[in-house]
Amino acid sequence: MKLNSIRFKASILYTSILCIILVLFSGVLFSVTRHILYRDVDEELQVKAAEIVNILKSYEKLKQTESRQQHLINKLLGVEDRARLIIDDLWRSDMQALNLKSDYINILTVHGQPIIKSQNFNDEVTALFRNKFPLSPTHAVFNNLKNSKYRLRAVNLPFLYGKKNLLVIQIGTPLDPVIRILNQLLYFIGAGILFILGLTSFLGSFFARRILKPVLNVTKIVDDISHTDLNLRIPEMAVDEEMKHLISSCNAMVERLEKSFEHVNEFSSHVAHELKTPLAIIRGEVELALSETRDIDEYQRVLNVSLEEIDRLIRIIKDLLLIARLDYNPDVFQFENISLKAFLEEIYEYSRILAEQKGLASELEIPESAHYIDGDKIHLRRLFLNLINNAVKFTPRGGTISITLTVMDNRARIAVSDTGIGIFQKDLETIFDKFFRAHHHAQVSEPGSGLGLSIARSIARAHQGQVTVQSMPGQGATFTVILPIV
Repeated sequence: MKLNSIRFKASILYTSILCIILVLFSGVLFSVTRHILYRDVDEELQVKAAEIVNILKSYEKLKQTESRQQHLINKLLGVEDRARLIIDDLWRSDMQALNLKSDYINILTVHGQPIIKSQNFNDEVTALFRNKFPLSPTHAVFNNLKNSKYRLRAVNLPFLYGKKNLLVIQIGTPLDPVIRILNQLLYFIGAGILFILGLTSFLGSFFARRILKPVLNVTKIVDDISHTDLNLRIPEMAVDEEMKHLISSCNAMVERLEKSFEHVNEFSSHVAHELKTPLAIIRGEVELALSETRDIDEYQRVLNVSLEEIDRLIRIIKDLLLIARLDYNPDVFQFENISLKAFLEEIYEYSRILAEQKGLASELEIPESAHYIDGDKIHLRRLFLNLINNAVKFTPRGGTISITLTVMDNRARIAVSDTGIGIFQKDLETIFDKFFRAHHHAQVSEPGSGLGLSIARSIARAHQGQVTVQSMPGQGATFTVILPIV
């Protein structure tokens, strides 16, 4: 497994998240267990201390119930010694019942004077209690006592003896059983975490490989796709929704690439054809002129024809460069606030001149109200001049060219209409394609580059607008430019 692979990173991520969860849970479990164990030890210490207090108070009750005469009789008969022995037996039996053999017991006054203490309560233990507990407490206090030799849990409990003597019971019990349990719990938690993390790492790697398997399959298929075989598609698989979306996106991308390559190939063939025709004409004329000696008029004709074809080449190249800039470099546009009324009046003057040269009438219909657009005046002029040139070109003598402006829904609709030969319905869908020319118009129109309408559409799109066409054969055509007004 590679370190920079998604499978490795996913496995590490799953394992890290689970590790954090397990550590937090184990920490809480350990803390709760420790609290419960210490609470049980404290309760047991408190019970032991209370039982010792009860035993001590039994001496007090025995002493209180004896009268002086009874005490003398008991002393003569030796009963007092037997009673003391009985009490001592009760003390030992209670100590055994309370399981105090391993505990450290000390009963002392509030001034620190010891009264009773167990044999194991040595000076070192006494120093531990003295450092941790106050001599005159007001309530039971629990604490841990620890040094290099002892680890105890202890209680410091005050009680009143004889209604006036305040004594303190100190009991310490070893924490070895509790520590042993906690150590075992830590060992179990550590071993469990390591086992779970190892298992999770293996399972995470396994499932990550299963999850990423469709991605690898898609990658293999995509690697086989090249510009020579763009019709290849990724087959639909029974995979997750995300993978289905990825496959669909890849297929859509390949389809777009295929269309783009088809467009590039078609465009290249059109460019080659358009450039080849004038070059072939120039070559033919020059070869004809060089084949034999000609008079000056024939040489001039050859030069004029060649010059016309060179001009045509220059126009085609300029149009191609303009389309490239319009489609891929929007910075060529310099937008400004333009008055539609003044702009269309200027366009109308140009159309009127062209129409009069061919014997056509021209009309302009615009509302009196002022409307403005944001646009590049130079490129918009080129858009409308292309439309007007086409209208004049395909309208027979005696026809009419009209420019009409209507405003609706904050959008200006400028229609350029003619009464010419019209356009067939099948050509309306492709009329804006590059190098498109309707063949049935060849006999009535001048040869053109077939780029004018494509340029017009690119300019309109750059202005957040569009160009539409409506036409019927023999009934003229209407090109409508729709632009947003401000």
